[in-house]
Amino acid sequence: MLDKLGYLAAGLGFTSIAASIAAWYTEKGDDADENAHAERTGIFIGLWPQTFFALAMILFKLKEMGHDKDVQRLLGKLEKKVEEAKK
Repeated sequence: MLDKLGYLAAGLGFTSIAASIAAWYTEKGDDADENAHAERTGIFIGLWPQTFFALAMILFKLKEMGHDKDVQRLLGKLEKKVEEAKK
């Protein structure tokens, strides 16, 4: 479970890099204000990959340390609470 979340976080990191570049180039226009907005949007999205990559590394490390069973146990408890709430 933790490894799947780690791969998801890493994928989101790479996607954020592509989204940052895409936002920067697609929002540019003829006006200087539009260009400034495009740069700010690209930089804002460009701040996300570091967080996603750090999260991926933490999740992989937790999996390596054997905490996957703890996650399964917590998910089991959460599923029970959801079932109780539905009744």
